[in-house]
Amino acid sequence: MQTEPQTRHSHTLPELRFSLNLLYVGRLLLGMKSALLPTHDSLDAFDERIEDVTDELVATELLHEAAILAGDVLPTDSLN
Repeated sequence: MQTEPQTRHSHTLPELRFSLNLLYVGRLLLGMKSALLPTHDSLDAFDERIEDVTDELVATELLHEAAILAGDVLPTDSLN
């Protein structure tokens, strides 16, 4: 049973969290092979993308919380 109200941003949060977790795993795996890489450009690209997704996740979480505080929640019967 879900206890937190659902907003129009609720469906985006799990997708962003999953994407961020995949980026962290990819960064870890790529970092393990860093000795084989001629440059660290690919690591920098991963780090930049991680920062971008983190910023987007934080912004979406803030929008979600603001919507809850403002009472802009989805009706519970539309979730089924």
